[in-house]
Order: sequence, then C-alpha cells, then structure tokens
Amino acid sequence: NREDPHYSNMMLNKSVLCWNVFIWMMNYYIIKWSANIMIMIMMFWGGIWNKNNKVKMFIMRRKSAVMNILNLYFIRMKMLITQRTNSSYLNTMIIHDKNHELNTDNPIYAYIVGLFEGDGWITISKKGKYLLYELGMEMNIRDIKLLYKIKNIIGVGKISIKKMKNKDGTIKEMCKYNVRNKNHLMNIIIPIFDKYPMLTNKYYDYLFFKDNLLKDIKYYNDLPKYKRPMKSLYNTENILNKNYFSYWLIGFIEAEGSFNIYTTKNNIKTASFEVSQTNNLEIIEAIKIYLKISQNVYTNKDNNSRITTKSIRGIENIVKFMNKNPMKLLGYKRLQYLLFLKELRTISKYNNNLNIPQNY
Repeated sequence: NREDPHYSNMMLNKSVLCWNVFIWMMNYYIIKWSANIMIMIMMFWGGIWNKNNKVKMFIMRRKSAVMNILNLYFIRMKMLITQRTNSSYLNTMIIHDKNHELNTDNPIYAYIVGLFEGDGWITISKKGKYLLYELGMEMNIRDIKLLYKIKNIIGVGKISIKKMKNKDGTIKEMCKYNVRNKNHLMNIIIPIFDKYPMLTNKYYDYLFFKDNLLKDIKYYNDLPKYKRPMKSLYNTENILNKNYFSYWLIGFIEAEGSFNIYTTKNNIKTASFEVSQTNNLEIIEAIKIYLKISQNVYTNKDNNSRITTKSIRGIENIVKFMNKNPMKLLGYKRLQYLLFLKELRTISKYNNNLNIPQNY
C-alpha cells in the first residue's frame, strides 16, 4: 500500500520491455525453424512428384507465404500481449504526467471531491499521544468496484471490508477506502483538494486538516480545538460560479442522489429524482438552480435540506444534464440510473414528452 506508484509503473514498464524482447526473439527463431521444416517437407514431396523448375518455383512461393503468415501471427500476438499489459496500469497512469508529477487538470478529480463530500471524511483523530491523519470513505459492499476505481485513479490508499450486524440480526457488509500515509496526503490528496475546493461545510474540516498536516503537528496535546462552523463558507452564487461544478455534481449525485420509480395509490408509475445534504442549504439551492428544478427546497427539523422533482420538465432537465455531461457515474448509482431510464420508456407521460437516450 505504501509503495511509490511511480516506482510501480517504472518496474511494470521494464517488465513489458523485457517481455517484448523475449517475444521478438521467439518470433525470429520460430518463424525460421517453422519455415525450414515446411520447406523440407515440400522439397521432399516435390522431389517425389517432379524435379523440374515449376516445382522449385512452387516451393519458393510456398516459403514466402509461410513466412508472411507466421510473421502476421506473431505480430498480432505481440500486440495482444502489449494491449493486455498496458490495460493493467492505464488507470494509475491517469494522474501522472510525463515527469511523474501529479496532473490535477483531469476533471475526474472534481468528481472525486464531490463523491467525498457526500460519503467521505477528512479527519485528525487521537492515537495514544499521537495524531492520525486520514482521508476516508465508506460505502455499501455493492460499491466496492467504485472504491477500487478511485484507488487506481488516485494511485494510493487502502481498501478494507467489514461486516456489521443490524438490529434485526442480519449482516451488512461495508467497504472502506482510506489514505493515512502523510507523504501521500501531502503530495497527492492536498493538490487535488486545493485544485477543486470542497463546496460544502466539509471544506472547514479540510482547511483544519491541511493546516495541521503541513505544520507537522504530531502530538494530540499540540492540536488546537476545532468545531466545524455551521455557517456555509459559500453562498449559492459562489458555488454556481465554480468552473468544475458540473463534474463535482456527478460525484455528489453518486453519493447523495437517488433515481426512483414508484407506483402511486392509483396504480400510476411516477419517476422521481432526489438529492439532500445536512447543514448545507446553499449547496442544495445551487443544485436546484443549476438543474432548473422548479420545486422548492425542503429543510426538516434536523436541518437536512432536500430537493425532489417528479415533473416531466424536472426529469427532462435531469436526463439532459446526465447525458450531456462528459463525466459519468462510475459506481452502483450508474446501474440505478440505467434502470431508471429503462423504466422511463415504459411510462407514457415521460416517454411521449422526453427524448430519453438509448445509451449512457
């Protein structure tokens, strides 16, 4: 887990080079041996059948054909091996430029920040007399593939699985991704979260975390007291002006959004999209404006703000946003959305009025 990802990629590239050299050598000798064996067989057959020049020309043409076929076969085999090897480290290369430095220009990181704002944490906790710095996220086991994708993209971290017992006695499996290595936090995590600042009140947690990490505060007794402020750091206009907001929103929907089809008491199918957040009215108001949802934001007694739309125009705006956004859902929510689209096609009031995409 603590191995430098740049070192891993370098060693893998060397392995690919060695393997290719081996394949090229095998290519040469196998073609040579195979061609000679085929020629000897044909010469023997040709000597029995006829010894004139026509047979010699026939043999030479067959020699050329055999060489070409074997060459094509081994070139294709080498291409397949190289493609399969490259695919195994493609995801970890996405964050690094040619100088092996973190490249935060890829908007996938805005998606990751949005995902962490919904389902993640960035904390400093007590570990004896010392401090433990951690970035983490916990999800249902059905999203373990998503966590592995995030780990591959970021290039560092650890994934673990735990079982929890529910009140009814059933077992619930959860998966967790976390990063605790200080070098990884400083050199990889902080550049990402600086490039795409958090938009909810978790940004206060990040600023406190970053300040103490960079000051190298190690002991619990040296850690200043901290309580997350209730007041939002941004207003709605500030949020909407962020140039990465659309990418961030896909990650946030992955964590906090839901696509549902339910049946009313009158046995009528209705589609619904919903997203919510606690102690962050401004972010839900910004989502309402950005997605052009006409319904009002509802905030309950626990200060949880929620926006829900069931109207034809509201669902249409959601589908347009999801379809046109170059950033796509990557986890279990993607399956939920695909099933949502499939059901929309069976409900006449949506199917007759919306341009429902066939693919996502």
